[in-house]
Amino acid sequence: MDYQTFVDQFATACCVMSVEKSPDGGCGQIHILCGNSSYREIMGPAFHDGMPYQELVPKDLKFEDFCYRAAFLKQRMHAYVETKGLGTWTDQIHLPMKSDRDDIGYVLFQFEYTKKLDPSRMALVSIDTAAAVVKASFALLGADDFYEGLLEVVSQIQETTDALCCRILLLDHQNRKAIRFCEKLREDFDRYYSDQLPFLGDGEISYEIARSWEDTIGVSNEVIVKNESEMSDLEKRNPAWVANMRSFGIRSVLLIPLRRKKEIIGYLYVVNFNTENVVEIKEILEMISLFLAPELSNHLLMEELERIGNIDALTGLNNRRAMNRRWDELSRRKKQLPCGIIVVDLNGLKKVNDECGHESGDLLINSLVRILEGFFSREDIFRIGGDEFLVITEKLSREDFEDKVERLSEESGRDPNLCFASGSFWHSGETDLHTAFRIADSRMYEDKKQYYLAHPDQDSRNRGNR
Repeated sequence: MDYQTFVDQFATACCVMSVEKSPDGGCGQIHILCGNSSYREIMGPAFHDGMPYQELVPKDLKFEDFCYRAAFLKQRMHAYVETKGLGTWTDQIHLPMKSDRDDIGYVLFQFEYTKKLDPSRMALVSIDTAAAVVKASFALLGADDFYEGLLEVVSQIQETTDALCCRILLLDHQNRKAIRFCEKLREDFDRYYSDQLPFLGDGEISYEIARSWEDTIGVSNEVIVKNESEMSDLEKRNPAWVANMRSFGIRSVLLIPLRRKKEIIGYLYVVNFNTENVVEIKEILEMISLFLAPELSNHLLMEELERIGNIDALTGLNNRRAMNRRWDELSRRKKQLPCGIIVVDLNGLKKVNDECGHESGDLLINSLVRILEGFFSREDIFRIGGDEFLVITEKLSREDFEDKVERLSEESGRDPNLCFASGSFWHSGETDLHTAFRIADSRMYEDKKQYYLAHPDQDSRNRGNR
C-alpha cells in the first residue's frame, strides 16, 4: 500500500506508524513511516520517513499503549490530553490499519493542537465515562461535609476500577511530607496482605518517592503500568519507586497529578486495578481529576485561612476566636463531660512594655507560653488577651488536673522577672460552663490582687493594666 498517497488525502496532520510486537507480547519499537504535509510542517526538519518516534518526541508509555491497542487489538483510540512539552492540548486519534503480519501492525495517527482546553472536545467521551464523572462530581459537590464527599468519590473509583486501593495523596512541600488524605481499600485488602503495609496501609509514603513522581511523569499526563514489562520500563526511570512497589506486591498502577495551576498539590491513583479496562479507567480518572484538583485546592486554601484566623500571631497558640469556637462546641453538647479550666494572667506586663519596650514584653509572654506548654497540650491553651491565657482540658482526671494547677502556681516567681496570676475550676457538670469560667476568672483576680499587695511597685493597673 502506498502510505504516502494515503496520508496526503487528509487535511489535518497525520502519519502512518508501524508498531512491532516485542518477544514478550508487549509493545516494541514504533516507527513513523510517513507523514502528510501538515504533519511535516508541524514536526519540522527533525522529521524523516521511517524514524523511531522517540527520536522526534519524548518517549511516552501511554502513547505506546494506544499505538499497540490500535495496531494489534484493532481498537479505535481517542484522547484529548495536555501536551506539557509543547504547551498545548492535543486531540489525537489512533485508527487501526490492516496488516499481513502478526508481529507488526499499522496505525493511522491523526492529531490537532489547541492552545487552550476546549471543553467541547473534552466532552467527547463515552456515555459510561460521562456517567461516572457526573456521579463523582455530584458526590463531591452535593455533600454536606467535604471529606465525606471526597471519600464517596474515591469509593466510586475503587469500585469502578476494581482496584486494591484508590487514594488521594497530598504533598506538603513546606514540611516535606506526603499525606494520605483520603483512600478506599478493597474489601479483601486484609486477606490480600497479612498486615498493614507502608505503601497501602498505616505507614507513610516517603516524601522523596512522592516528589520523584513529577519527574517520572515528565511531559506526559500520568503514569500507567499494566504489566511486568511496563513495570520494568518504569524501573529504568524511577528504580526507588518501583522497588517500593515490588516489595509490596504492586503489579499495576495508574497515577494522575492533581494541579493548582502548574503546581502539583497531590496525586490521584489506583493500584492493582482491572487492567483490561485501562483506557476507560484512564479517561475517567483524567476527567475526575480536572474538577477534583480545583475543589481540593480551594478546600485546602480555606482550611489554611481558617487555621491562620484561629492562630495568635505572636505565640502560635489558639486565639480568642478559636476559644469561642471551642466554648460553643462544649456548650452545645447534650452531655457535659468533666473538664478543667484555668485562667492565667501575666503580672507587670505593662510596666515591662513601658520601661523596656514591647520586644521585652513579647519575650515575657512567650516565656509564659513555654511554661504552660510544659503542663498542658498546646491545642488546649488559648491566648484570649494581651497578657491573659485560658486553658480548657478534658484529657485529665480531677486529681491530675489539680496536681498540675498546683505545680503551675509554683512556677510563678521562680524566675523573678516572670510572675503570673492564675485561677482554676474543675467543671464536673454541677454548674454551666460560663459560671465555671467566672469562678476561675475571679480566683485569678484574687491571686493577682494578692501579688500586687505584696509588690506595689509592680502595680500599674491604674494606668490601664489590671
